[in-house]
Amino acid sequence: MVEIDIYFKKLDQRSFKSSDIPLVTKAILQDSKAGAAKASKDDFQWLQNYHFALEQLELAEGTASSAVHTGDWRGVIDDFSKLKMMIDEMSEKAVITNVSWSAGGMAIFDIPDAECYREHVYCLVRAHLKKIYGLQ
Repeated sequence: MVEIDIYFKKLDQRSFKSSDIPLVTKAILQDSKAGAAKASKDDFQWLQNYHFALEQLELAEGTASSAVHTGDWRGVIDDFSKLKMMIDEMSEKAVITNVSWSAGGMAIFDIPDAECYREHVYCLVRAHLKKIYGLQ
């Protein structure tokens, strides 16, 4: 569990990035084998959503990898229904605006306040990690 503490600290310091999600996933898998975490396929699918959400923030801020494209969730998300649920919830709370969906695999939206968006996604990640590690 020591490794996952690094990511909680990054969340607290507002330095957590989309590239941390695969590392978090690896840590969870290791901790699950050791009995320190309990994660399901559903949990990993939610982490995919957070990965996508953070990539979109990084695009808006100009810090995303060149492999990341606006709204393109196809290479990241396994369960579209979870993505739809997250996007709808964020739109309802006005964390994002002007949401549009494309049949080609795009979820395009505006991020009116990057810090509000970041805090919202970080809160989702933190809560989910606490659930996985039984820290609630």
